[in-house]
Amino acid sequence: MVEVAGLAAWREQDYTNFVAAHPAALISYTLAYRDMLVELLGCEPRYAVALREETVVGVMPLMSLEGERGTVLNALPYFGSNGGPLADDAEADEALGAWYAAEARAEGVLAGTVIANPLAQRDMQIAGDLDDMRVGHVTPLAGDGDAQARISAAIDGSARRNVAKAQRCRTRVTIDNDAFEHLESLHRRSMEAIGAQVKDHAFFTAVARHFRAGTDFDLYVAHTEEEAAAALLVFYCGATVDYYVPAVSPEHRSEQPMAAILLQAMTDAAQRGFAHWNWGGSWPRHEGLQRFKAKWGGVRREYRYATTLNDQAVLSARPKEILAAYPGFFVVPFSSLDEG
Repeated sequence: MVEVAGLAAWREQDYTNFVAAHPAALISYTLAYRDMLVELLGCEPRYAVALREETVVGVMPLMSLEGERGTVLNALPYFGSNGGPLADDAEADEALGAWYAAEARAEGVLAGTVIANPLAQRDMQIAGDLDDMRVGHVTPLAGDGDAQARISAAIDGSARRNVAKAQRCRTRVTIDNDAFEHLESLHRRSMEAIGAQVKDHAFFTAVARHFRAGTDFDLYVAHTEEEAAAALLVFYCGATVDYYVPAVSPEHRSEQPMAAILLQAMTDAAQRGFAHWNWGGSWPRHEGLQRFKAKWGGVRREYRYATTLNDQAVLSARPKEILAAYPGFFVVPFSSLDEG
């Protein structure tokens, strides 16, 4: 018999131990990530644990945010953070899904969205009134023999050529876990160059307060001569490395500094015993980004955004209105809006 309870402070260590040992764990399930989201978004945690005879057999992170149209629930908010049930077995999965369904249909809740975990061993059973799909990629890291040689052999020939070009340009890759100013500057410039959403300054200052350098994260920086040409923030949790914030100087993009970082970071992760490199998700239409991940050994894994909607009136709102009312949260797929 599995019961579900809210995460009490005295069970937080059990929660942490469960996440650390689960093969599908991601950094987004950690309590450090929870605390960072609370700081960045002003949201309220409603985390739950599935218990069998007082032993944790599953967890589900959940955040809520109050707004003018009601409460919005996300598992999890902030640039599509994965938060579907993480469980030992189907019974615990189902129990957490039933708990979430009751939370999402509660009085005062406008909408709730659960973002499935691309590493999950079972398909997410949570139903949605509205569904959206993303395309993830995961590169296997485990294997025998020299890690760099193994990864070099597994990636596409064009990726190897990019590494060779970076080497010809004398690109130097180091881990510098104090280089968040470089990362932020490069991120802002690279995102603005392609018209993509930029992470706030608060994120770059929060990481080192909530996570342990060298244990929970590393920040790789590539230099061409004396200039920082690219940077990559990776997170570690359980058996998985998350490719979290990549950034490349537009002026140095053609020199392929990110290729040098990727080969080094993936090699380091394999040598440390990590099994998966999680590239994160993208819209199905972003085919160029998906080809990039695939040439670095990424195996395609589709996953769902399952949205429970309790007030159809929100579908007449404009995207800017929704984003302003619930910053950092996913409310409904914009393709479902009346104007979408």
